[in-house]
Amino acid sequence: MQAQLEKAIESVTGQIPRITASGRTDAGTHALGQVIAFTIDSDLAPQALERALNARLPVDIAVREMTETSASFHPRFDARSRTYRYLIWNAPDRSPLRADRATHIRKPLDTNLMNEAIGRLVGRKDFTTFVAASAPGRRTREILDASVCRVGQEVVVELRGNGFMRQMIRSIVGTLIDVGLGRTTLEEFEAIARSGDRTRAGATAPACGLYLVSVQYGDEPSADAGRYGRARSEELK
Repeated sequence: MQAQLEKAIESVTGQIPRITASGRTDAGTHALGQVIAFTIDSDLAPQALERALNARLPVDIAVREMTETSASFHPRFDARSRTYRYLIWNAPDRSPLRADRATHIRKPLDTNLMNEAIGRLVGRKDFTTFVAASAPGRRTREILDASVCRVGQEVVVELRGNGFMRQMIRSIVGTLIDVGLGRTTLEEFEAIARSGDRTRAGATAPACGLYLVSVQYGDEPSADAGRYGRARSEELK
C-alpha cells in the first residue's frame, strides 16, 4: 500500500513524499482505517488532493478523509489506542463472498463463552502467551475493550488497546476459537493467558480475517500549511 500511495502522490504533486503510517499490519490482513502522514509543498486543498489521489489509486485502496495537521503530528506515536476486528464465517458451507475476508469455521461456535473469555483479557497484562518467543520488546499491553458477538453466521471479535504485537490478536482469536468449540474451558483459557507459554495457546488464526478498524487519538491535530495528515486509507486486499 505504501508504494502505491507514494506513487499516486508523486503523480499528482511531482514530489516524492515520505509516508509515515500509524503502524504495520500482518501480511494478508486488511485496513479499514489506516492513518498516514506526509509532507508536501503544495497549494492543493486537502479535498482536491484527496480526489486526485483516489482517481489514481488501485481499486483496493481509497483515501477516506484528508486534513491538514501540525508538523509535530505522528500517526504512530501520537495514537492513544487502536481498534482491531477479526471476522469468522461460522457456517457449515464456505462463503465465496468472504473468501480472503474472513476465516471459515464449520462447527458452531459458542459466542457467549468466547465473549466471557475475551473479557478476562481486559486491563493491563503481560501477553507473552500470545506473542512469538522470538518477538523483541516488552509484552505488557493494556486492552481497553474486548467483545465477541454473532451477526447471523458471522462472528465478530473486536479489541481496542494501547498497542498490539505482531500476530498477538490472531493468537488470541485462535485460542478463543478453542473456547467456542468447547476444547478449552473458561478456567483453562484464563490459566493459558497467565502462563506466558505460547505453546499452550491455540493456533494462530489466519491473517485474512483481521482488520485494523481505526486509530484513536487525543486532541485532533492542528492545521499547519504545507503538511497533510490523517489520510485514512482503505485497503481491502
